[in-house]
Amino acid sequence: MPVHRWENGRLVEEPRRAPRGRRVRGVPDEPRAPRARVTARQPLTTDSLADRLGIDPDSAQASAAGRLIAQERRRSVEHARLLREIAPMWTEPEPGEPPGEREEAGLLVGIALRTTTDKASSLLRAARTAVDQLPRLLARLESGDLPVEWFDRILRTVRDFTPQQKAQVDARVSEWDLASIPVARFRRELRLLAAWLVREGEGVARPQDLRDVALERSPIDDGTACLRITGPVPEILALARRLDNGARAVQNAQRKALAAGAPIPFDIDGAADESGSPLSLAQLRYAILTRSVLDTGGVEVPAPRFRMQVTVPFLTLLGLSDTPAVLDGLTPIPAEMARRLAAGEPVWHRILTDPVDGRYLPIEATTYRPATGMLEHLRLQHPVCAVPGCTRPTLDASEADHIQEYDHADPENGGATCVENLHLLCFTHHRLKTEGLIDPVRGPDGTTHWELRGSGLRVSICPNRDLLTPVMAQALQESWEAYRTDLQMAAALRSGLLDEPEEDCGPDYTDPHEGTGMRSCAPPPF
Repeated sequence: MPVHRWENGRLVEEPRRAPRGRRVRGVPDEPRAPRARVTARQPLTTDSLADRLGIDPDSAQASAAGRLIAQERRRSVEHARLLREIAPMWTEPEPGEPPGEREEAGLLVGIALRTTTDKASSLLRAARTAVDQLPRLLARLESGDLPVEWFDRILRTVRDFTPQQKAQVDARVSEWDLASIPVARFRRELRLLAAWLVREGEGVARPQDLRDVALERSPIDDGTACLRITGPVPEILALARRLDNGARAVQNAQRKALAAGAPIPFDIDGAADESGSPLSLAQLRYAILTRSVLDTGGVEVPAPRFRMQVTVPFLTLLGLSDTPAVLDGLTPIPAEMARRLAAGEPVWHRILTDPVDGRYLPIEATTYRPATGMLEHLRLQHPVCAVPGCTRPTLDASEADHIQEYDHADPENGGATCVENLHLLCFTHHRLKTEGLIDPVRGPDGTTHWELRGSGLRVSICPNRDLLTPVMAQALQESWEAYRTDLQMAAALRSGLLDEPEEDCGPDYTDPHEGTGMRSCAPPPF
């Protein structure tokens, strides 16, 4: 139905509005977001910053602030130059085409910039977006007006936008006073603009399209991790209510079991039995979520390919050191947690290393496929994909790869199935290696030399031979230095340069090197 309005005393029909993502013939496109005037009260200079901070414009602080402004502008210029340099390396995949060339480009950028392949791929994508879809903002970055942090925020904001929405962001934000407005104003205006475009546009992901479960490790390696569940608000609230209702029901059951002296359900580590009171609701939500059987709709889930590995230094097991253990070769865990895990396991697997250089002692194999023990051995060396810069864990999505190809027709003349000729690669990089896009060569000393086809890039990776953590290495170094000091003291006593001490190292001796794992008068710890 047409919409009318009064104009100059007569009824005038309103022009029809174009549906989202389409045009109505004869009706021109109109801006879908307001073109706000975003300006600063005064330009950002050394004097204006000093005035805002209340400091003397001629002071050393004001001079330092001016240098910071200039440094940030230079950083923006260099970042824009980097984006323009790597943007041509991006290859837009054809429908159904495997991302081989893009992975190859990510590997090249990662090696050159000494970063991970994931970050290199993100940088490639950002460069392509900046050059092709945000040219005005890239020009503002290139001029030094737009801080790198702000530009990265813009890229994250428009990641799921349509090309038309990105063009509107580029046109509007590039008109802002980016060289002078404060960060709070920039973020507020960007959120408002994005909200308008999301409300008026199409192509933005719906809540049901953003369902995800992501593992987040603790940034301080305190032995904890977080499982973040993202989805539509009604579904997440329903899950939270089910967990809450279940926790309250189990808590009541625990309370009744304690009163009757019966077995206590969902009693984590026997805590309720020990304390004589039910677990908290938070503890019970965790117990229900982690101990419930996952319903996969009748689909059989294969058994894990690898067992969980907790590598614990021997002195930590004995309680002589609190050196952290390592979970699956990646995540440090506290010593007390490692000892508790070890105490609960009926079988321990000893790792044998060469006493001189720390190499894992070889496990022989006579077939093409590595034995289970050899795969576990490789997992210790390669907790993540062996390709330089790749951070994909090898726990599940990995394959054992022969560095020198195995000759199925004549195994005696091909690459052997042994630890020295094997490594673990993620599925993507194993395919690139099979296609000849990347070529590893293992040297006599165990160093792997990686060459990227056609680029001339070559990087060498030394073998992972050291199971020692930095804390343990420091303790052993201190023990060795203490032992050498004792030898020098003994030599000085024998030569008469020092008098004999009143007390020798005995049962009541206080070791000045306490915490190293050895007494100063004891032999070296090796």
